[in-house]
Amino acid sequence: MIAQEEDRKVIWNAVAREAGKGRFEGKQVLIFGCTPYARDIREALQEQGIPLAAMLDNNPQKAGGTCLGVPVYLPERYFERHSGDVLVILCSRYNREMAAQLEELGLCSENRMDIPVKESRRGEEDSLENLQAKFRQVEEGYRFYLDLIADDPADFWIFLCPYPGTGDIYMACMYLDAYLEREGIRNYAVVVTAESCRKTAMLFGINDIRKVSQDELTGMLKAWEFLGIGKMRIKPLLYWGWRTKRCLYADEHPQITFNEMFLYDVFDLTPEVRRKRITVDRESRYAQELFEELELKPHRTVIMAPYAGSFVSEMGMEVWEELAAAFQKHGWSVASNCNGDKEKPVPGTTPIWFPYQEAVQVLEYAGAFLALRSGLCDIISQAQCKKVIIYESGFNAARYEYFSLNKMGLCTDAVEFVYGKDEKEVMKREIIRSVVFSEGRN
Repeated sequence: MIAQEEDRKVIWNAVAREAGKGRFEGKQVLIFGCTPYARDIREALQEQGIPLAAMLDNNPQKAGGTCLGVPVYLPERYFERHSGDVLVILCSRYNREMAAQLEELGLCSENRMDIPVKESRRGEEDSLENLQAKFRQVEEGYRFYLDLIADDPADFWIFLCPYPGTGDIYMACMYLDAYLEREGIRNYAVVVTAESCRKTAMLFGINDIRKVSQDELTGMLKAWEFLGIGKMRIKPLLYWGWRTKRCLYADEHPQITFNEMFLYDVFDLTPEVRRKRITVDRESRYAQELFEELELKPHRTVIMAPYAGSFVSEMGMEVWEELAAAFQKHGWSVASNCNGDKEKPVPGTTPIWFPYQEAVQVLEYAGAFLALRSGLCDIISQAQCKKVIIYESGFNAARYEYFSLNKMGLCTDAVEFVYGKDEKEVMKREIIRSVVFSEGRN
């Protein structure tokens, strides 16, 4: 998850305003919560020349690690060990609860700074006007649902994929056949909001994939929550702990992985159920022709994937550039998977793009894959090549404990690192060794 532009402006304006008042002077500045907003707060502080001392977080799995390059503490532990004048920045949907917790720890309001991003303004939900708007959303969602299934048989089901993440739809599609068989469902459609999700679902041979707007999908989901399964044959493909409790069950139970959230929470299946994997066209010449066109070395090319749609990495482009230069020094060609104006190739590498249905073949023809953890990693997880995956500490969107390809059982041969916990220079040496000097297909 990345902070929306509206919230980014709120954060930057708030920090600049308070800095102008001298509020940060002489204080240890902390951020409460390793949230998607923390990175923007840190950058806004840096713009004003204000250092970030530490992060506070109630998740014991994050405490003791680092986030944004600073240590993470449980709030009570931090104030047991540190003294001095502090200013704790709150920017979360849990601002009220966080403020109450800090008060119990003896921190007065003068030592707190509340940045009211959109999701934290919960007072709006208490108004009659907002309640009426919610009912209108339910009505509109139900009408759209009726229009969507108007030409379908009476036993037709809609599977909603509320999140645009490629990894989410990949995991859902792996278990969809087993769920359909258990429930005896024959007529159905998968509904998505993003083109990347539609293309991912196509990899699993799903024929009826319908793309709608995010507002239309959210409206159907709201209507289903209100009316229930008796009125709407809808199955949301999401883990309900996130929607109802606003937290991941896996935060409190680190042994649970992203795979198990879909297996148990989404589909209520048993571990022995058979997962469906994508079919690879072994007769395709796409990879060979692509490599000839780009003048890349077969089985001695590292394809880098330095971008993820769900978060912005702390691992700077200079690290990728240094790794690319090292691979090239050892005789490997290097390409950057990038698409669109926002994704620039790593300096000194060849830009490359390939469709999802060719991804496994392309990676096997390349020989090595070095990537920031993203949905593309799920898609290529079955490729027989060297796979080096980088996770980030402190943020749920790329947390190793939850998203590890090996722990999820998507493969057993991925070499995995946690940027922010693994020392950078050591990590770089190990990545180079894993690609250049390890045995395997090359």
